[in-house]
Amino acid sequence: MKRRTSLRWFVATIVLSVGLLLVIGYSKLAGYYFIRGMDNIIASQMEQVAVKYTKAANNMERAVILRLSDMSVSRQWQAQPATIINTIKSEPQQPSKLYKALEKEGWSAPPDTVSFAMLYREGEDQLFVSRQLSRAMVSELVKRNVQESRSTLMLISLGSVFALGLVVWLTLRRVSRPVKALSQWTGTLDAEKLDQPLPDFHYPELNDMASLIRTSLSSVQQSLEREHAFLRHASHELRTPIGVIRNNVELINKLRNHPGQALSPAEQKAFERIDRAGATMQHLTETLLWLSREERPDTLPLREVCLDQMINELVEESRYLLQDKKINLRVETMPCHQPLPEQPVRIVLGNLIRNAFQHTWEGEIVIAQTDNEIIVTNSQPDATQLTDDLGFGLGLQLIRKLNAKLGWPYVNEWHKGMRRATVTVAHHQHRRNTEL
Repeated sequence: MKRRTSLRWFVATIVLSVGLLLVIGYSKLAGYYFIRGMDNIIASQMEQVAVKYTKAANNMERAVILRLSDMSVSRQWQAQPATIINTIKSEPQQPSKLYKALEKEGWSAPPDTVSFAMLYREGEDQLFVSRQLSRAMVSELVKRNVQESRSTLMLISLGSVFALGLVVWLTLRRVSRPVKALSQWTGTLDAEKLDQPLPDFHYPELNDMASLIRTSLSSVQQSLEREHAFLRHASHELRTPIGVIRNNVELINKLRNHPGQALSPAEQKAFERIDRAGATMQHLTETLLWLSREERPDTLPLREVCLDQMINELVEESRYLLQDKKINLRVETMPCHQPLPEQPVRIVLGNLIRNAFQHTWEGEIVIAQTDNEIIVTNSQPDATQLTDDLGFGLGLQLIRKLNAKLGWPYVNEWHKGMRRATVTVAHHQHRRNTEL
């Protein structure tokens, strides 16, 4: 899995990278202008020597000027010293422009010699002025000044990097604290804290985000409360008419055994449809009532459940759904006694079996149980063949919600042209120990 970088380190890396680029860039720029300044000084000195040389009255004065300045002046380029001609490869063509050449052993090594040349022109008269400097010719004062300049530049660069890093660290530390506090506060939000005043996260943007989060969660909480209230009220209200239907169905069953009370075939089919509809409504109401409760899985009462016997009972209770269908039903169970929350297990398995029976028209249904794992495999029609979309969709949704609430592994998938649903039932403590 790809490791994700935190926002804090991402911002710090970006800011530090930009800062380092600026420091390095400005250090290079400072070094460039330092060298450029030295070149301008030498160019100015060479131009002054050329002017003085031109205005000198005789050769004696010119010789004194050249000796004091340590420069070579000639009217022809070929008259310049051989070292200058060999170093400066081409004759200077542009007046008052400084031509420079470096001689050094490596690209990172300091130069051994630096040669300068300039063309000075005044009217029709022109002069070539040159000068060559080496490390041996540089005075200790100049060396010390250059070294001090480099050290000062290095200290300034390192100090800038340190100051930048310190500012970034302090800024991120100050910003990350309220962000972390917002994250922790969001993680601990519950129904009680939604009504409490908002904490102050120091920044208006974070306070606005906290208000938006609370508003959104309050809306979700209110929707859940309305849904739970509706489920509770509707289920309780439905229990009475469902009870009346079931009682009257039992009463009719008893009465029709008396002489003269037999039902016609059409009445018998209508009576059976009423009986099945009443059983379906009763089962669905019990499921919705249990879903609307606030019980946690670890607080459910446990009973010793014979899982194979319960599956067979549920199959018999729902067998009427297979009437007039060409279905081969196979039930494969093995003895299994475990402490389980009986009512949730019965509801989940009942929904699973009823859903398979109700929406399989022909083919084969296999219910296999191994220990606490139950697999229901059945032929499933195309979507165009379904006549009861509402019941089909609601059954699957109830199964998913029940297993999600209980924390039981549940998979519903296609397997070799068949629909296969797998669920593993266990009480909360057993499931937690298995995961550990």
